[in-house]
Parts: sequence; C-alpha cells; structure tokens
Amino acid sequence: MNYVYYKDPKGNFGDDLNGWLWPKLFGEGRSDDPEAFLGIGSILFEGSPLFRDIPDKCKIVFGTGVRPSYHTFSLDNTWDIRFLRGPLSAYAFNNQFPYIADAAYAIRQLPAFDQFLQVKKKYKVSVIPYFKSVPFFDWEALCKQLGFNYISPRSEKGVEHTLQEIAASQYVIAEAMHGAILADALRVPWHRFILSTPHTEGSGVAEFKWMDWQAAIRLYNINATPVKLYRKSFLHQKIKAISGNRISAEFLATNMVKTALLEALSGVTEFYLSEEDVIRRIDHKIYDQAFLLKKEKLPDSSSFITTH
Repeated sequence: MNYVYYKDPKGNFGDDLNGWLWPKLFGEGRSDDPEAFLGIGSILFEGSPLFRDIPDKCKIVFGTGVRPSYHTFSLDNTWDIRFLRGPLSAYAFNNQFPYIADAAYAIRQLPAFDQFLQVKKKYKVSVIPYFKSVPFFDWEALCKQLGFNYISPRSEKGVEHTLQEIAASQYVIAEAMHGAILADALRVPWHRFILSTPHTEGSGVAEFKWMDWQAAIRLYNINATPVKLYRKSFLHQKIKAISGNRISAEFLATNMVKTALLEALSGVTEFYLSEEDVIRRIDHKIYDQAFLLKKEKLPDSSSFITTH
C-alpha cells in the first residue's frame, strides 16, 4: 500500500509515526501502489492537498481523523473507510462509519511493543510542546529550569527514540496531541497544555481533534492548562473601537509568556489515563481491523500482529 500522510519538512512526531508504524504492521509501502492507506492524522477534509495526486486510487481509512471545515467532505466509491478516530469524526459522516480511536493506538499491536512498556523510568515529568511551538522558546532550557525532561515533537533522533523518552517518563505534559496519545498508549499519565495551537492551528481545529480523541477513549471534561501566547498592547482598546471590534492589537512579549508558561507548567498536578477496560476494547477492535485488512491485502504473508 501507499502510506499517505502529512510530512513536515522539519519533522513532526505525530505525522512521522505513519512512516515508522505501518511498515511494521503491513509491510513496506510503495508510492506506485494502486491503494492509498490513510492512518494517523487529521487529514480528512474537503480540498486536502494530500488527495490531489491520488483521486482515482482506492483510499483506505484506518483510524484517520476529520479536520473541521466549512465544506462537507465528498465521498465516492474510491473511499474505503474501515474506522475513524472518534465520534466527532463519525458524526461528520452522518455516523455512516464506525470509530474506534486514534490510529496511533495500533502501536500496541506490534510484537515488540512490550519492550517500550519495560523501559526503565528516568524522568519524573516530560514536556512535549506542539511542533509549531518549538521556535518560540528555548524549550530545553525552559524544561531544565523546571527540572523536567524535554521531548522534542520534531523527533530529530527518530520516532523510536521519542517513544522511548515517553515510556521513560512517569508523567507527560503535552501540547502535542500525539504526545498525549502515545503516553496513553504507553500507559503514562498525561496532562494537556495549550500555547500556540489557537494561533498556529486554529482553536476550532485543535479543540475538535482533542475532543474527538478524548471521547473515543471515554475521557470527558478533563482540565487543561492554557497559556496565552500573545498579549494585548496598550493600543488594543483604541484599535478595537476604531475598527468596530474587527481588529485586535496583540503582540508577543516573550519574557511575559515565558514567565506565565513556567508558572503554569510547574503548577500542573492533574494527570489522566484511559481505563484499562477501554484500552483493551480498543486493542481488540484494532486487532480485528488490522487482521481483516492484512487478510484482504496481504493474504500470503504470515501474521505479525499481536494483542496486549
């Protein structure tokens, strides 16, 4: 199959999981394969550039999420939706298709997954920002000041190294959603913080994604820690009045935001983890879907997936 996913030039852990995980479960991908496989990511939206080069290919959706937009997503007979990320994604398709959870939970099907669970704990708390938050601060220095471990969302040392760093943590504070998802899959309690996503991704998109995933794992109304990235200038009220509330005068005061961020992260005390019965149910459902897909597309290969 041709594994189709978003590729950031500088790397992004959540997206890059696709190139690491799926070949281990379903074999190496081929760009010239007539079937496209869509796994981890919020890439189901009308006009997605990822689909421009594969309009006539069969597109297999395996736990992919919807990205909310103002246009309905058009489906034709080239789409083969096995399952979606969560109930909000399912609702976007009028509940025609089932949901299980984010496709990244398929990591628990790897025969070598137990090796991650057995990683020795080295860090009390690790912090994983959103990949677009990286340029705003010296995160290593910031985490060192807090006494926390910094895990880069860009996975410069590879996806497996990032997974080992998460597994070596007792707790994870994540702005990156897949930092929290993989922590949950690795049974590491996590907490969400919010910094740049309302600006770099859009608050509507970010909240939709997190709520979609959290509902799938039956965690509702959790507390997150927001930190304002931009501050209102002294001209804010005057400009708002002149523009009829259409324009806001905001600026990035790095030192102010850093101080607020340090205070917020040091004050995190609540961490979350999906229940064991929920994770077991997800394991069994993803196993069934992976088994069926492998049987259909790779009938001559031997079994290389397991459950935990």
